[in-house]
Amino acid sequence: MSYFKTRRKHEGKGKVFLILLVLLLLGGSIAFWIWQQPKSRAAATVKEFYLYEQSGDFKKSWALFHTEIQNRFSDEQYSQLRSELITQDIGATSFTFDIGKVKTKKNWRSGVNSVIMKKVYAIKVTQHFQNQFGNFDLVQEVFVVKEEGEFRVLWDYK
Repeated sequence: MSYFKTRRKHEGKGKVFLILLVLLLLGGSIAFWIWQQPKSRAAATVKEFYLYEQSGDFKKSWALFHTEIQNRFSDEQYSQLRSELITQDIGATSFTFDIGKVKTKKNWRSGVNSVIMKKVYAIKVTQHFQNQFGNFDLVQEVFVVKEEGEFRVLWDYK
């Protein structure tokens, strides 16, 4: 009889330990997901921006700019200049792109109006072009900041 009583006591401790372990792993996973969420949304915004650029829909990419950049170019002006850059200046008809890792920067100045932004996400984007002179890459660090609840793209003008 004492054998069964002892065994039951150990089984209860094992179940409690297993439940605590599962809860700890679940809590850690949720905390990690919440911590990574803004970085993922920033990267998704940059990807959406360059997909519009890739398809030649510059008005939609312009709409993803932060107001500081939108104040610098009208959507018509941006569409014309960007189209000319890719087709006339670079001589390409299309491009591919890669997005690097997302890094967080604090108290960053855009260089446009020298406004300090408390938290921005910096992402290196590489555009790959082909033209009559061969293959080449255009590398630019792109910044993303939350403006009025939406993630918006910024370029550095320092």
